[in-house]
Amino acid sequence: MFLHSGLIEYVVQGLTLEQMPYYHIYNRGAHKAPIFNDKSDYQRFVCLLYIANDSKPLVFKLNKSDIFSIDRQQNLVDIFSYCLMPNHFHLGLMVETDQQVEQFVRKLCTAYVMYFNKKYNHSGTIFQGKYKAKTIDTDQYLARIIEYIHLNPFGIEEPDMLREVRYEHYDRAVEYSKVYEFSSFKDYLGEKRPQNNILSKVGPWTIYSPASPQPHYI
Repeated sequence: MFLHSGLIEYVVQGLTLEQMPYYHIYNRGAHKAPIFNDKSDYQRFVCLLYIANDSKPLVFKLNKSDIFSIDRQQNLVDIFSYCLMPNHFHLGLMVETDQQVEQFVRKLCTAYVMYFNKKYNHSGTIFQGKYKAKTIDTDQYLARIIEYIHLNPFGIEEPDMLREVRYEHYDRAVEYSKVYEFSSFKDYLGEKRPQNNILSKVGPWTIYSPASPQPHYI
């Protein structure tokens, strides 16, 4: 199916919305406090997106240099997009059952909270309650969510700009966000990196953009 939003056209081949539920998952730090304080925090969460997405118990090997090539038994969910921001995160997920969302997000966040608390001598949760989950029920909404997740980093560049106004600076938002390290936008744009393996191979997902007339396949 073809998904168009803004200046970007996404081409998704494979499962349709009718065949598999899609969700936008997000959560933020308690009292809007940062949940990522330095680059290593972001990197830890990105690694967890891969290794926590497994039916096996989570084992994090710090000395594992090729963590994104670790064999997994069975994915809990299919991740189709993500973005990490200083005080919140966004995930786009495909699942077969609602229980899979709960299982994966609980596993992911528990592992990160344990890491965060140990590193910063903190106690208790770091998140603002339970994660939020919105069902994606139309192709148009799916396109908007993918775009919204990927252009989120522009908020770092323009933190005081209203969300509605940011769309008036769409070109700037794309240019800023496409080089942001801690989202899946680079994967959609065809950059080869170990993090490619975080995203689901169901599809595949491809992207056309004004600067890249040929589709890139993940």
